[in-house]
Amino acid sequence: MIRRRHLPAIAAGLLATPALAQAPWPSRQIRLVVPYPPGGASDISGRLQAQALTEGLGVQVVVENRSGAGGTIGTAHVAQSAPDGYTVMMASPSSHLGAPLLFKTPGYEGVDDFTSIASFATGTAMVCVHPGLPVRNIQELVAYAKANPGKLNYGSAGAGGANHMLGVLFMQRTGTELTHVPYRGAAPALADLIAGNIQLVFDSYSGVIGTVRAGQVRALAVTNATRWPLAPEYPTVQEQGVPNYDLPSFSAVMGPKGIPEPIVARMNAAINEGLKKPAMIERLAANGNAPYPSTPAEFAALMRAQRSLWQELVRSTGLQPE
Repeated sequence: MIRRRHLPAIAAGLLATPALAQAPWPSRQIRLVVPYPPGGASDISGRLQAQALTEGLGVQVVVENRSGAGGTIGTAHVAQSAPDGYTVMMASPSSHLGAPLLFKTPGYEGVDDFTSIASFATGTAMVCVHPGLPVRNIQELVAYAKANPGKLNYGSAGAGGANHMLGVLFMQRTGTELTHVPYRGAAPALADLIAGNIQLVFDSYSGVIGTVRAGQVRALAVTNATRWPLAPEYPTVQEQGVPNYDLPSFSAVMGPKGIPEPIVARMNAAINEGLKKPAMIERLAANGNAPYPSTPAEFAALMRAQRSLWQELVRSTGLQPE
């Protein structure tokens, strides 16, 4: 039996319950998972994202590296986390578009199992050839490839990665036939291009620009739809007559499916505000990237469109999930 003297305390507890449920967000530390090891480009991007969120939200956002299995371990962990806004991640085409197609059991679907919060930074790749190849622009490359089907070898950082898919997309859009040579990373592929063992790479601007400016390889174009602000002297592939050639490179912030819209809106605003700051723009440029702001709806639409394109590209290669 409830004694009368206990009723005020019970009533106070009941009244407090809704208040606790409505505690303002964020009220504690937020984790930002990077599904790759410390020190790489993805880790740098994740730490810049954490900085923007910390400054914009007023709570500490800490980076947690959960690497392994091509990024699927950390990504699956986030997909299975509570959608309360306290666990988010640094997302990329590799983790959310490539890996779900290349692993039999990645533990997640890269778009439908996540909340799209904000795109953050974008990069570009460059189409680079060995200086001994008698081509100086994309039209000449296409003509040479059509005259020598299958004889041009292009290197990549591994089967199924972005610079492999850039080559597949190039072949589809130009009707050419190139031979793919996968390496264990982009650096050995570039070394073999310099040595003349392969003729072509589609590699990141930050990875190749030093060798381009040193005259060790020849850059024909950037792969973005528009000219790259850090190297505007290089035309795009599309400018040189190849329609619909664009496979965006980006890093972004994503979280588990079901994060409430007000939380998503606040995180998106924090990221976009951070991308306006000169110090952030400078740090992105130092790593070969540029700000890539968006609304949550715009970023979600990009992810859906890119999923369809990646599915088409991987299917055309005949690659089987491992």
